[in-house]
Amino acid sequence: MIEPDTYFLSSKEALRIAKQRNRSDDQDHEFLQVCYYNGEKIDSNLVNLVHLPINSLVDDLAQGEFRLPTKIDFNGLDISQEEVDVISENLTKAINEAQAYRQKLNNIYVDRLKNAKLDFNEPLRFYLFAHSCTTVMQHISKNITDVLTDMGYEVLFHRYEGHEDYNSYKKIFEFNPHVTININFLRNSFLSDDVYNFVWVQDPLPYLRDDSKITLRKRDYIFSLIDLLDTLLEKKGVEFQRQSFCVNEKIYKLNPSIKREKKIVFIGSSYLDMIPEDNEQVNEAVKSMISLFHAGIEFTSEKIDKISNTFYLDKHYLTARIIPFIIRDISLLDLCQIKSKYKIEIYGSGWDKYEVLKPYYKGMLNYGEDIAKVYNSATFAFAPHQNYILQQRTLEAAACGAIPIVYDCRKLSNEKSYSEAVVFFKTYKDIEKILLKKPPKKDFKRLLEENSYKGFIQKLLNIINDG
Repeated sequence: MIEPDTYFLSSKEALRIAKQRNRSDDQDHEFLQVCYYNGEKIDSNLVNLVHLPINSLVDDLAQGEFRLPTKIDFNGLDISQEEVDVISENLTKAINEAQAYRQKLNNIYVDRLKNAKLDFNEPLRFYLFAHSCTTVMQHISKNITDVLTDMGYEVLFHRYEGHEDYNSYKKIFEFNPHVTININFLRNSFLSDDVYNFVWVQDPLPYLRDDSKITLRKRDYIFSLIDLLDTLLEKKGVEFQRQSFCVNEKIYKLNPSIKREKKIVFIGSSYLDMIPEDNEQVNEAVKSMISLFHAGIEFTSEKIDKISNTFYLDKHYLTARIIPFIIRDISLLDLCQIKSKYKIEIYGSGWDKYEVLKPYYKGMLNYGEDIAKVYNSATFAFAPHQNYILQQRTLEAAACGAIPIVYDCRKLSNEKSYSEAVVFFKTYKDIEKILLKKPPKKDFKRLLEENSYKGFIQKLLNIINDG
């Protein structure tokens, strides 16, 4: 449900609405409705339920970090319309006054951040920002935070919950970091020249694909996850370094207390929702591309161009939606048709939509320990991706001793292949051969050593020390 950020005169009504976790904007699911309320403070851990007595409304709103209310709610109060009108007028004036004060404060924060002079003889302070609505990004930011903390650095991990004013700079101003680390987003417009800003690009976001100019400071450093992003950054004229996914070896590690079974597991979401049911043009393209996939034909740039011209479909749409669906969902369907002595377990969202997969579907897993336990119990981990080998799941599985089975995209990628640590497939027959043979001996040492968070952080520290 879409509801505006609201000031409630009744605390009970505010609590009732806050529990619904409504969205305040229908264009971006990250926005969680803020429910301010008057009266006695409620003992609650709801992040979007904010105590705001009328007598301190202006000051609290001006200095606050949550979005300002745009609606006043009188439900639960037995008062006349005349009283409603008077209170509404006064509260609206107070909210407008608070908004003006907040803007002045925010301008001061930004100005001081832009002009900050950092002392690099002090212990380094690291600031990381992540959206709670993301699945991968927030966990990566948290992993980096944990490793930095273990290394003795002061770190502020700002997890955006969806109810804050997105343009509030209060937290970062108060922390005054030497270093900021961001996933995907530059977030450099408010930084002084002294601050080192490291941006790890992991997704082809619109600012990488449109005609806009990317403006970088001298101390902005860009890291690219995969070849596709290399190409987009090169077109923008942006210098970058390669950085593949990393593994948190404090969580993902061998657990001798868990018995390893003759089992192959898959962990991840289905991409079926990417394929519209009622689009005949797309469905015809999907059928054709599945045939190519089953024949072991790779989806090279030239091949995608040809498919795009044949079915009049955008190349980016094919790359970002249809091909990921085929490599993941279709190969998993193929896997479950193979008769072998291996038990198959599937975890993640969306797989219950496939009737044929219901015998193998085990539901959802929490990030971290639960995933590590499953990988420790398996011989193989199925981890197909159309563009790259070094997914999070590949690394996490290997760290837990499960042999990753990955789609053979070596001709499409410039990354290291680590053939001593993984097994490759292209077709149904390839998967069948893997499962019908004795499990190969694999060595994960180089894979894990070269793709650790400590290694990534050391790379950043070397840049800072050189500077």
